Amino acid sequence: MNKDWFNGPAHDADRSINIVRVWVAFILITHPIYALLHPANIRGFGHILESHHLPFGSGLAWAVVLLQIGCSLALVARRLVVPACIGHISILAMGIFLIHAPKWRTVGLADGEHQQGSEFSVLLIACLLAVLWTYRRKVTEESHLPGRDTASARRALEFVRIASASILIIHPIGGLRDPAGLNDLGLYFSSLGFPFGVQLVWGSMFLQIASSLALIAGRLVVPACLGHMLVLCTGIWLFHAPHWFVIGPDSIVGPGKEGVEYSTLLIACFVSILLAYWPKPKQT
Repeated sequence: MNKDWFNGPAHDADRSINIVRVWVAFILITHPIYALLHPANIRGFGHILESHHLPFGSGLAWAVVLLQIGCSLALVARRLVVPACIGHISILAMGIFLIHAPKWRTVGLADGEHQQGSEFSVLLIACLLAVLWTYRRKVTEESHLPGRDTASARRALEFVRIASASILIIHPIGGLRDPAGLNDLGLYFSSLGFPFGVQLVWGSMFLQIASSLALIAGRLVVPACLGHMLVLCTGIWLFHAPHWFVIGPDSIVGPGKEGVEYSTLLIACFVSILLAYWPKPKQT
């Protein structure tokens, strides 16, 4: 990782998109690597493909696994970035079509629900589209060095900002529609020793809504990112750790024990946005 990504000047959208690029690649490569370590999962995926009348289900499943690894390595190495993004987007879109749709929610599933929805895949696709947009034209190597901002990267980062905020705001709005559930969650917080547990939970809902609206409007972006990151890190600490996967192996994930990968993707998005919007030091 280039040290200048975190020590470089503020408003460096190119650096921020590179952070998104590397983290998305890391998240996406964990799935095929796990599958290679557990071949039964690949066979199960092949059976799912065959159940949708796709030919050569087992061979197609292996091809998807190897394609995911290749695309992720290409993203990390910053080689063939556009084809790598297209490859990942195609696989994610196929997963939405065959498995996750029409459900939306990926985390916070109600008891009895065993199928995660499409929101995580949609956010991954949004991030990949932003990377694709940044790298869509052949540019000189110098133009993508850390600290060299580009118009494409700025537009791509704005897309990440609006997409991540728009996707995340659905959770607190959904929470407000279930006051009894929020009160129960607040009582659980109180049982863990948090003061004013119910008020804390309700406050976190309004904090997420306010932070998302601020991000969508492009106002108070740095405090909004910090607000979202506070809530997400608390969720990882209290609920999602130590599991990793949000979608994938049934032996690891399930209702009420989803892993951290979705939260870490959102945090990576907000870190990249925060770094780009961090106030520039005044010239002396």
